[in-house]
Amino acid sequence: MRIGMWMTGWMTLGCARPVSTVPAGFHPPAEAAWEVPGPLVHEAVISARWSVPLSGLLDLKDPRAAEFEDRPYDIVLPVHVLVHPEVGAFVIDTGMPRAPLAARGLVARFVRDIEIVEPLADILSRQQAPLVGVLLTHTHLDHILGLPDVPLEVPVYAGPGDERPHSMSDRLSFGAFRRGLGDRPLTLWRFEAAAPLGPIEHAVDVLGDGSLWALHVPGHTPGSTAYLARTTHGPVLFTGDCSHTRWGFDHGVTPGTYTVDHEANAHSLEALRALAASIPGLRVEVGHE
Repeated sequence: MRIGMWMTGWMTLGCARPVSTVPAGFHPPAEAAWEVPGPLVHEAVISARWSVPLSGLLDLKDPRAAEFEDRPYDIVLPVHVLVHPEVGAFVIDTGMPRAPLAARGLVARFVRDIEIVEPLADILSRQQAPLVGVLLTHTHLDHILGLPDVPLEVPVYAGPGDERPHSMSDRLSFGAFRRGLGDRPLTLWRFEAAAPLGPIEHAVDVLGDGSLWALHVPGHTPGSTAYLARTTHGPVLFTGDCSHTRWGFDHGVTPGTYTVDHEANAHSLEALRALAASIPGLRVEVGHE
């Protein structure tokens, strides 16, 4: 198993917490037989429901989105569970915690209307396989709040650049991320050493068997990461917030005000759309629907 076996390149997070990186691209990724069912069992769970401005989820300045007006839009906070028969269980993003939120001040007010459906601790308690990794699509607040429910010995993985805040809102919420992460290191995908996978410029073969890929899709945040899994029911692409909505994915319209770099996000979204078009039977799971 490749994940976590090589730890080099120490960096820092917040208050001098160590951040390790996972070297990748030791050999070019093999072409996966997408038509053949993979080993991963996938379960999608709604951890919470929320309502946010549509202008955050879709770039309403894009002419293709001219039909929409800004309004509150109902979203879900999903947790995707992937179980490998030999390795164990992974979760993509963390939903909400069982205990009170690790958020304070303005951040606590911002998230007070989130309706918890199933906290991460309850999701994990139903799994027969041990949790061996948390795969973050990025470190925005609504993707990391469930971290306190993750055992401290379980590693957390994210894209490079997401170990530090990049906007005022990031700075306000980064304390919740540090508290949720606790004393564990954050492991960063070393995408710069990774080979391409089709239109994706940098892709890490997470387990070394072609069943699970981490895809660098910067733009929404510098380290935004999508994941591609070969499951028992066919291939599944998890876009993270490279696309919050299925409408945005289908029409190539990027997220709105929540995105740091719209040009980079547009490039990444088009690469994901091209990848999806090239894989027969692929199912797409967007960030918040």
